[in-house]
Amino acid sequence: MGHLNIAILGDTHGHLTLAYRILKRWQEEEGQRIDLILQVGDFGAFPPPYRLDKATKRFAESDPDELGFTAYFQGEPEAEEILGPDAAEHRRIDADTIFIRGNHEDFSYLCELAGADEGPVPVDAFDRIHYLKSGVPFTYEKDGHSLRIAGLGGIADEDGNPVKNDGGECYTRQDVKRLFALKERLDVFLSHEPPLDAAIGIHPKYAGAGSRAAREFIQNFQPTYHFCGHYHEEGQEIFFTSTTRSYHMNAVGFWRPHRLNPGCIGILQWQGARAIGMSFLDAPWLKEYTKSTYRYL
Repeated sequence: MGHLNIAILGDTHGHLTLAYRILKRWQEEEGQRIDLILQVGDFGAFPPPYRLDKATKRFAESDPDELGFTAYFQGEPEAEEILGPDAAEHRRIDADTIFIRGNHEDFSYLCELAGADEGPVPVDAFDRIHYLKSGVPFTYEKDGHSLRIAGLGGIADEDGNPVKNDGGECYTRQDVKRLFALKERLDVFLSHEPPLDAAIGIHPKYAGAGSRAAREFIQNFQPTYHFCGHYHEEGQEIFFTSTTRSYHMNAVGFWRPHRLNPGCIGILQWQGARAIGMSFLDAPWLKEYTKSTYRYL
């Protein structure tokens, strides 16, 4: 039996083509296939007509890739050459993408998606990108391998609590209730916000920050792996529990025009019903990818 390669993406904020270009290059360099792609929120799910929050609107003025989801939602050529049924080998990505929501999405659009209570639902023109609602479990199976996945999208309110009603950046009481009602142990738990008290390990300025619900879920339910994002800091392992391997993922993009953000993409290797290990992409060829070149590589 071989193993699965599960790609983990930090906040993409619409930079989907960049992520796919890098994953395709990894496949070529390693001679292996990506089987599944998981993303930790702030996917940038803003279909037209755009209902943008102030931050996304501001960033999109200088970086049109903030609205990169549109190409995939509408099935434009840039997306079709990657996910389309007739995509050429040198561009094609065969793995589906599963994402949870962050605090920068079109929340009304995500709330209106039919079938989200049952499992991942497609949001693109090719049925290859899927939204996973908070607390809804999903089991991925392929070639005798299996892993169980669920997430907690969004962030806590300013007091660190879930909110009553859906439709905004915060997760709800119902989201948390659904998550804590899960019966089987998760192999992978995705949260947008890092766990409360663990965020200080990312940077001292995050002392007292983070999600209480994510922390309590990890402590009580002990998923094998946990991945989060939100803070746009260098990707790193978070050490706050001995039972779960927890990682903060950087945002997929460029702090500096000529350097990909460090630790924004990882590869989780999985065999049968257990993990082999997780590592961040940190190869010399990543230096070739800049804000002005990545589309052409």
